[in-house]
Amino acid sequence: MTIHAVGRVLVLLLVLVPLVSAAVVSVSGCVARRVALLAALFNLGLAAAVVGVAIPALGYRTETSAYQRGDSVLQRFQPEYVPGDTASRSDGADGRTEWTLLHLSSAPNAPGRFAPDVQLFLGIDGLNLWLVALAAVMLPPAVLISWESVTDRPGAFYGWLFLLQAGLVGAFLSFDVMLFYVFFELTLIPAFFLIGRWGVGSGRRDAARKFFLYTLAGSLLTLLGVVGVVLTNPTPVDALGRRVSEAVIQSGPPNQPATDWVMAKRGPLTFSLPDLMGNVQVWAAAEATANVRLAEVEQFVTTERARPGATAEQVRAAERTLDSARRVQAEAQQVRAKHLAAQFWLFIALMAGFMVKVPIWPFHTWLPAAYGEAPTGVVVLLSAVMAKLGTFGILRLVLPLVPDAALAYGLPAIGSLAAFGIVYAALCAYASKDMKMVIAYSSVSHLGFLVLALFAFNKEGLTGATLHMVNHGLSTGALFAVLGFLTDRYRTTEMAKFGGLMGRFPRFAVLTFVLCLASVGLPGLNNFVSEMLMLGGLFDARNPGAGRLGLAVVAAVGIFLSAWYTLTMLQRVFFNPVKEPEPVAPDAPARDVSRREFFAFGSLAGLCLLLGLVPQPVINTLAADVRVLSNIGDAARARAAGVRYVSDEPLVVPSAPAVLTKQAAPKGGGQKGGGGGKGGGGKGGGQKGGPPALPPAGPKGPPPGEE
Repeated sequence: MTIHAVGRVLVLLLVLVPLVSAAVVSVSGCVARRVALLAALFNLGLAAAVVGVAIPALGYRTETSAYQRGDSVLQRFQPEYVPGDTASRSDGADGRTEWTLLHLSSAPNAPGRFAPDVQLFLGIDGLNLWLVALAAVMLPPAVLISWESVTDRPGAFYGWLFLLQAGLVGAFLSFDVMLFYVFFELTLIPAFFLIGRWGVGSGRRDAARKFFLYTLAGSLLTLLGVVGVVLTNPTPVDALGRRVSEAVIQSGPPNQPATDWVMAKRGPLTFSLPDLMGNVQVWAAAEATANVRLAEVEQFVTTERARPGATAEQVRAAERTLDSARRVQAEAQQVRAKHLAAQFWLFIALMAGFMVKVPIWPFHTWLPAAYGEAPTGVVVLLSAVMAKLGTFGILRLVLPLVPDAALAYGLPAIGSLAAFGIVYAALCAYASKDMKMVIAYSSVSHLGFLVLALFAFNKEGLTGATLHMVNHGLSTGALFAVLGFLTDRYRTTEMAKFGGLMGRFPRFAVLTFVLCLASVGLPGLNNFVSEMLMLGGLFDARNPGAGRLGLAVVAAVGIFLSAWYTLTMLQRVFFNPVKEPEPVAPDAPARDVSRREFFAFGSLAGLCLLLGLVPQPVINTLAADVRVLSNIGDAARARAAGVRYVSDEPLVVPSAPAVLTKQAAPKGGGQKGGGGGKGGGGKGGGQKGGPPALPPAGPKGPPPGEE
C-alpha cells in the first residue's frame, strides 16, 4: 500500500471514526465515559498520523517549479489524499472523485463532460490540516472536563459531542461546496441539544434556541450564496464542449486554422471547489483577456498592412479577425459588468452565515448566552473549533469564489464592523463580572482581528489569520477549560467571589497565567507570532480605501486592550486578599488540579508554548495554499486597476527536482515559447538553464516531463 493510499484511508477515517464513536458511546451505558475517552484518544492518534503523512507532501509543494513560476494552476486548491480519487496528487487533474453522493441530472454525460453532481470530495491541504488537528486536540480535554460535571445520561451527551466533532472535521475537509454546507449545517443539531439539554443555567433552553435561530437564518442565506456561485460560474467550453482555460478563444472550422475570436460558451455546472475557482478566474478575467487579445490582433494587423508582399485578401482576412476581436471585447465588457454585480450580492449572501458563526459585531448577541449556559466541555469545542467555521468559510469560499467583491468590500465594510467589534467586545470584557464572559467577549475581539487580516488578502495577512485560527483555538479553548476547574468546585465563575487563588491553588494559577499570557500575545507564546503576521498584512498599501491604516491601528489597540482586561481579571482573582465562595462539597475543602485535570490543561499550555517557540513548520505547510489565495487577491487587484496581472515571485531551484529523461525533455524546450530541456532555450526561450519564457496565449501547463 502506497503512502497516498494510506493517506486516503486516514482522511476518510477522520470523518467516519467520530460518527461511529457517536453511535457506540450513546449505547455504552455506565462505561460511556471510558469509551468516550478511548474514542477521543484514538481520534487524536488518527489526526496525528494524518499530520505526519501530510507534512512532507505539503512542504514539498513550495519547492516545485510550478509554484515558483506562479502558474495559473496555482489559482486552484489542490487537495492531497482524496478518498475515491486514485490519481489524486498535488498536481491533480480535474477536481472530481469517483464517489458521487447525489446525481442532479438524469441525462447521460457526453465524453469529457460531467453533470453537476454532489460528490464525497474530501482532502487535506495546508489550510485545513491544522484545524483538523486542533479539533482532535480539543476533544480529549472536552471529554475529561465533562467527566464529573455531566451526570445525566452521559452516553447521550458524549454521543452528541462526537457528532459535533464529525460535523466540524467534515466541514474542514470538504472540497465540494454543497458537502461543505451539509457539514456546516450538521454542527447546529448537536450544539443545540448539548446547550439546551445539558446547559448549566436556567436560561439554557432560551440560549440554545437563540443560537439555533441566529445561525440557521444566516446559514440559509449562505446556501443561496453557494447556489448562486455555482449558477453564475459554469465551466467555460468551446463549440465542441471541451473545457477551455480562457473566456476569449479562437474559433474556426474543424481541422482548419482559427478565423476569429469568440467568447467561450457556458458549459456544465460544478460543485467542485477547485473547478469552481478555475471557472471564477476565467469569467472574472474575461475583459482583461479580451483587451490583451485585441491589442495582439491590432499589432498583427498593423504589421500585416506594412508587410511587403501582403495580398489584399490577406489584409482583409486580418481586418476581419480584428473586427471579431473588437466584438468579443465589447461582449467581454458586458460579461465583466454582470460578473461584478453578481459577486456583490453573492458576497453578501455568503458572508451572512459566516458573520453569525464567527461572530462579528453586531451578529454576536447569541454568543454570551450560549457560552454562559453551555457545559464547560461544550464551550471548549464551541470557542476553540466551531467559531473557526466562520473564519474558515471566509478563507475557503468567500475569498476564492467572490474575490473582486471581497477585495472591494471586505475591508471597507466587513472590516469596519470587525474593527468596531474589536473595541466594543474588549470594553464588554473589561466590564464583565464573570470570568466566562470575559473570555467570551475576548473571543469576539480576537476573531474580529482575524477577519480583518483575512480581508487584507495578502500573504502575510492570510498566513497570520490561518495560523491564528489554530492559536486562538488553543488558548481560548484552554482558558474555558481551566474555568471548568472553578465550576466543578464552586459552581460559579463570578470574579467578585474569588480572591487570592495564587496561594490557594498554585498549580491552577500557573496554568491560568500561561494561557492568559498566550491569549494577550506575549512573545514566546503562540498568539504573538500570528498577531504580528496579521498586523503586518493590514499595513499593505495596495488595499483599497483611505481607512485601511485606521483599521490596522484599531487592531493594534485591540491587542493592548486584550492585555488590559486579561491582566485585570488575573489581578482580581489571583492577587487580592483570599476569598472564595462555598464549595460544592462543604465537608471537603476544594483541592488544586488533579492529575486528570493537569493532563488536560497542561497539554494545551504546552502546545501554546511549542507553537510560540517553533511556528515555522506550521507556516511552511500553509505556504503553498496561502500562495493560491494571494495570487487570486493580486489578480483581483490587477483587474480593479485595469492592468495585466503578472506574478513577481522569483524562481528558485527546487531541492528535489523531477528527473527528466531525454524523451521528456527534448532539445530546445518542450513547446514554442517555453524553456526546459537541454539549453533551457528553444524558440522564445530564456537564457541557458534559465526559467522558461512565457508561452503564447492559451492554457498554461507544466513543462514536458514535470510532475
